[in-house]
Amino acid sequence: MRPTFLLALIAAILLLPGCSDERIFDPDRQQSEDPEEIETRKEVAALASGAKTDDPEHSAAYDKAINSLILRGSKVETRLIDTLRSSPDAATRIGCVEVLTAIATKASIEHLVAVLDDEAPLVAQRSDIALRTLTGQRMIPEAGQPAKEGLPPVPVRPASDLAMDAEERAWAAWHAQHKAELKAAWERWWVANKAGFTLK
Repeated sequence: MRPTFLLALIAAILLLPGCSDERIFDPDRQQSEDPEEIETRKEVAALASGAKTDDPEHSAAYDKAINSLILRGSKVETRLIDTLRSSPDAATRIGCVEVLTAIATKASIEHLVAVLDDEAPLVAQRSDIALRTLTGQRMIPEAGQPAKEGLPPVPVRPASDLAMDAEERAWAAWHAQHKAELKAAWERWWVANKAGFTLK
């Protein structure tokens, strides 16, 4: 009878509040409830506000998210890289590039190169600017300079075209024609320089 009694006692104890499986420590749950993690997720989500920067409220939310993420430094780099490579939202991808321009380590370079043929021309433009800033290199010649690496300069908008989006349209037309060459030029440079590269 004693073994049966002991088994019944153990079963009763396991059913007491605090002893069920629901109370077992769950590291994933604890991590997901970390206040800093929650705020970081919110800030990354707020980058989508960049699609409506003509709206003061959205513009302010976007700027706040950018500044907050920059202040978090390189500890958010991996999250931003993942979002840059996976988000379907172009404004979010642009925001990731803007933050990475300020906080990137060497690990970001190949991912910035990877989006130079992004379907959204402005993502590619911001990535090219980021790469120039971080590496001190330039693949697209300045206006008036001869072609380099098979890439001509981006056309200067006509003086008669005063539309605010004139430069964006000029870039979009250039990018549609030369995005493959742009990406390939940066890829070649990275392969040749990755081993000894240090950020500027």
